[in-house]
Amino acid sequence: MMKFQRQIDLQQYINLKGHVTIAELLDKFQVSKATLNRDLTDLENEGSIQKVHGGVVSKIASQVFELSSSKKEVYNKDYKKQIAEKAVSMIENNQSIIIDSGSTMYYLARALLARKDLENITVITNDLKVAYTLSENENISLIILGGMKHKDSFDIYGPTAVDILKSLNANKYFMATSAFDFKCGITHTDYDDILIKKAMMESSKDIILCADSSKYGLVKRWSLCDINAIDTLISDDRMQPEELKKIKEACENIILVNEANNN
Repeated sequence: MMKFQRQIDLQQYINLKGHVTIAELLDKFQVSKATLNRDLTDLENEGSIQKVHGGVVSKIASQVFELSSSKKEVYNKDYKKQIAEKAVSMIENNQSIIIDSGSTMYYLARALLARKDLENITVITNDLKVAYTLSENENISLIILGGMKHKDSFDIYGPTAVDILKSLNANKYFMATSAFDFKCGITHTDYDDILIKKAMMESSKDIILCADSSKYGLVKRWSLCDINAIDTLISDDRMQPEELKKIKEACENIILVNEANNN
């Protein structure tokens, strides 16, 4: 595992646990004590954890922790690209689709940009990077939701965007999320984003959650909906069988991709 990816996994695991022993981290991540110590020193220098006797504690509550946009874009990149490719394969000619904001949605936009065979597609989005990417395709009509831009991401939020969505009808909504869990459902860090996502759900016939498995089991501050509110889940094959079985009870249409191949 690459250092960058490993440190993000470490950070998320420590945030989720709150306090973790060194022995537990060594067993979980199967690295040498020297490698673990270097990783923990890097995270401590970033201000996200604190070393204590025999372990570490998180300095960031898991419910509000979010990676930066630049880190999200490269974290689990190969899985996100495969999820995006599978999502785009579900789009048909003459459809109106909503594309959410986020790193997986950026890869979805790139995959859609390459689909020169699709005709008369309308994309509704609140993500400036998604909109800019798709602006290169003349076969795509863009509706960019207005409002305020988040300081640390490319998405737009606010009452203007919600009002516009109330007047729209879409065939599909490709949803992104920070976290999903069988018990707690789909959750998010910011309430403003919850309002946008709810409006997107209400404006769409089919709701397709695109989320890699690293987001499963995480719970953020604000609840969006239960798992059974979505029509399709596109994730990856690292989902644990027992957890996958639970999700299938609520969402029968589940598509799992592989890092190396389109499935």
